Amino acid sequence: MTAQEFVEKAPLYTRVEIEDFSPPSSVTRMCSQPSCRKETTWLQSSTAEIAFKELSPAIRFKSAGYMCVLCRQASFAIAYELLNWVENPKSPYSPKHWHHTAVRKIGQIPPQEIELPAEMNDRLGSTAGHYKKALICRGQNYGIGAMAYLRRVIDEKTDDLIDVMAELSEAYNVPGGKIEKLLEAKKEVRYEEKLKIASELIPDAIQPSGVNPLGQLYRHTSIGLHGKTDDECVAIFDDLKDDFEYIFRNLHLQAEEQRQFVKRVQQRAGSS
Repeated sequence: MTAQEFVEKAPLYTRVEIEDFSPPSSVTRMCSQPSCRKETTWLQSSTAEIAFKELSPAIRFKSAGYMCVLCRQASFAIAYELLNWVENPKSPYSPKHWHHTAVRKIGQIPPQEIELPAEMNDRLGSTAGHYKKALICRGQNYGIGAMAYLRRVIDEKTDDLIDVMAELSEAYNVPGGKIEKLLEAKKEVRYEEKLKIASELIPDAIQPSGVNPLGQLYRHTSIGLHGKTDDECVAIFDDLKDDFEYIFRNLHLQAEEQRQFVKRVQQRAGSS
């Protein structure tokens, strides 16, 4: 993660490995002012440091404030803590100067918002609320909670996932018998068993590089929920998030595009 990504996107209370972090002079983010409502550049306008040296151990944190260059009416600030102070081997001084190798965001104003893209919201339907809660838990570093909510969405949307995979299979001319067998998995009563069976029946034609997309979701959410720590679940959640959103947001569209492509090719061949 770069310094700019840390300011713009890093969730609270998550340690990020950035050596000698310094807030960038500008960042890019959406302005929420009604008169602006644009993604634009924000320039750093101020910094501050607060230290409670009388405490043991002492507490020190810094802050950086930014202003929207377009409307100059919106401000944004983060507070952060520099972590893991060690002697700097590159220091020319003796004794060596110390530097930090990690940073953690401990506050943000205005607070981070959890908004799902419209197409994602539509695809998730009644489970969109669970996914938002998963993202909120992730933002607070509650990895086990994030993983539980993510798994709840996957469980409740398993039939939809199976339908998507069946659509793709049909678009890629997978034999009908295999598609029927995949759809049969929807008759299983238990969510976990349904997803497990369906993930084993995904046709090879729609497994990128031989990797089963449903199998990945099933296996890794199960790993996270059985014996992993919050930090370990955060890492698993971050790894699965993009794949999860891709499956729900893009695979329906991919199936439709593939069908239209095949239809055009067949019509062209027939007319010639």
